[in-house]
Amino acid sequence: MTNTLTGTIIAEKYRLGDRLRSGEQSDLYEARHVLMDKPVAIRVLRPSLATDSANNENFFAAAKTASQISNPHLLAINDFGTDREGFRYAVYEPLLGKSLKKVIAEDGTFPARSAVEVARQTAEALAASHAAGRVHGDLTTENVILTGSDGVAVKVIDFGAPNALMAERTDAADFAYLAPEQCSGSDTPDERGDIYSLGVILYEMLAGVPPFTGEKPSDVMVKHIDEPPAPLSAFRSDLPETIEPIIAKALSKNGEMRQQTAAEFADELASISGGLAAQAAAAPQNNLWKTAFVVMVGMTLLSAFLIYGTYVRRTEPATALQPDANGLPVQPINPATGAEEQMLAAMPALTADTIANSNLSQPPGTLPGGDGYNPWATGAPPPGAPYVPPGGQIVTIDPTTGSPFMPPDGGVVLVPVPVNTNTNTAKPTPTPKPAANANTGSPQATPTPKVNPSPAKPMPRPTRTPVARPKAVGENDGN
Repeated sequence: MTNTLTGTIIAEKYRLGDRLRSGEQSDLYEARHVLMDKPVAIRVLRPSLATDSANNENFFAAAKTASQISNPHLLAINDFGTDREGFRYAVYEPLLGKSLKKVIAEDGTFPARSAVEVARQTAEALAASHAAGRVHGDLTTENVILTGSDGVAVKVIDFGAPNALMAERTDAADFAYLAPEQCSGSDTPDERGDIYSLGVILYEMLAGVPPFTGEKPSDVMVKHIDEPPAPLSAFRSDLPETIEPIIAKALSKNGEMRQQTAAEFADELASISGGLAAQAAAAPQNNLWKTAFVVMVGMTLLSAFLIYGTYVRRTEPATALQPDANGLPVQPINPATGAEEQMLAAMPALTADTIANSNLSQPPGTLPGGDGYNPWATGAPPPGAPYVPPGGQIVTIDPTTGSPFMPPDGGVVLVPVPVNTNTNTAKPTPTPKPAANANTGSPQATPTPKVNPSPAKPMPRPTRTPVARPKAVGENDGN
């Protein structure tokens, strides 16, 4: 939203600066006293609501009640009224610091001591306001301001603002701090509703998230009414056991089971705050001694282990290895002496004479095997041998005259060709030519008259040189 009132002078002495907070009915601005040159904070009722008398009465009643309460954790009010321009305003001490919501978003979870201290100071502010009859009704992490520079200092603002349910908000995050009775339809929150909201804030500071979240406001409201919060041990393990029972009590579904006053809540938080402070102060020293002790023990154990390993696992060359009790004996490896090489050198060489004089020789005409049996000695195959004699004509060739199948150089080689006895060999059928397509419009070619070819002359047969037949023994020349 645009800061429409930035730069405006209120009551002729307060110049408005940037808007710090935007509420349902009024806005909080940082401002400066023009004459005194001092920073202040001014809450201005929206001009659109200033025409309603009920809004004016509620605005001034809240300012009057706040002026009667004195607590260091509440914004002190210095002045309120209406200027000649019609602006309804209330002047507070300057508001410095960040909201708790922003700090959690930037830094994450709080240390246990810091979270308890923030909750305790907030509970004190609620107790002072409740004593004056004023209930906050919309306590969230955005309404808790951390202003301390060298410690935790809390300022609680926006008392009396309508909560998410009464203001008809639609953001589910705005419903994370409502008490179960408010979610079930109670329009008027009481002190125990503020205690429940503070329990949610303390839980969020320690866990980093509120105990109940959801995508829709109805989901969050149902969880407030029916579901218990997850234990803080699910988020971290460094919390003392005394914190979670106090938070569980503040988050009870039944208001009668909670702390009944904010002062009671503040006392319970103060009872564990001192112990947390002492624990935090002693933590560095204890951690130092603990670290030194752990290092010393570790070094001692490491030294003992190295000494033990060196003594037990030392090697003894002269000691023979003993066999395993549950296994086979192991023969130790002897050192190299050269005895095997001497034995090999002393062995006689394998010469031809050695082999001839050995038992490996056998008589001529016998086959190896030791029995001297030769099954082919008769020239015929032995009985049962897979032998097939050759068939066909047998030609005996005289080695003195040469082979009749190998004529001299320049002659004709006679190759016997078997006679083809198959007379039913079918003649090849000529492939018919495709008929002319009558549907095509291309003209047919004029046939060329056939010419009877002259008969081809027969090729002369090759002259065969007769091969001289060898004479038989006793045959003469015909004389």
